[in-house]
Amino acid sequence: MLLIPGLCGESVFLSVDHFHRPEETLHAESLRREAGGKGYNQAVAARRAGAEVFFLGAVGRDAGAALCREQLQKEGIGCRFFLREEATAYAAILTDRKGENRVTVYPGAKLSASDIEESRAVFEKADMLLITPEIPEDAFDRATSLALETGIPTVVNPAPFVPWLRGYLDRACLLTPNEAEARALLGLSEAEDLSRAAAEAPWDMVITLGARGALSVRDHVPLFLPAPKVHAVDTTGAGDCLNGVLCAGLERGMRQDEAAGRAVAAASLSVTRRGVMDALPRREEFDGPGVSAVYDKEE
Repeated sequence: MLLIPGLCGESVFLSVDHFHRPEETLHAESLRREAGGKGYNQAVAARRAGAEVFFLGAVGRDAGAALCREQLQKEGIGCRFFLREEATAYAAILTDRKGENRVTVYPGAKLSASDIEESRAVFEKADMLLITPEIPEDAFDRATSLALETGIPTVVNPAPFVPWLRGYLDRACLLTPNEAEARALLGLSEAEDLSRAAAEAPWDMVITLGARGALSVRDHVPLFLPAPKVHAVDTTGAGDCLNGVLCAGLERGMRQDEAAGRAVAAASLSVTRRGVMDALPRREEFDGPGVSAVYDKEE
């Protein structure tokens, strides 16, 4: 079982021609609502990739909480929500005509260290922990400590990158940063060679490179995994898709490069669709012949 503690809430998507210029008011071309959050999206992606998943989150007493529960029940994902008086998290996502996005998040209800401790029995049943620093540091600390105590490997997706994360990297068996996060972790400038520095780092990594694919580094050996050429309409949640599918593969016993290649194919599919929940693909779309079908697409 893959265990994911994370932020969950309501996401509102607005499609615009371009992003705001100073003092500009834009009229959105479309509006849609769905449940979301980094860990939440990753949980759904992993479940659709074939993993058994359990999600831990905190919610308020509001409609956003109901939305989060309903989606997980629909997906067949086990979950435990801790109630707060504060509102459930909320995110506003702008997507332009190029498929790029800008995200603003109100964190809302948050997991605490005591919530994690109350979930010890879940940790004891889990096979892997996938975690991001979107949850508070005390909850992150307790979760990664419990993973060590119960003997389950921890995959850390350092998104968003925060300085306090450096103190916990030795608890991870794998890091999954994007390129900017990897450079921040490694202290690299834009001009320095990322592949060489990643190979010299003390961690195994899968570094996501957007439309180019991913760089998998295992035992100091880097392997570039190219992405298929697709027509991207919305990149929101692509990194979450990759992380969820990657961990689903690792939890099934796949090699890191095999699981990462499968995850790149899934994430490439996701950007050809709008939103996140409707965009996250199912296993049959990228396993076996499905992978070839994705890689055969042209711009």
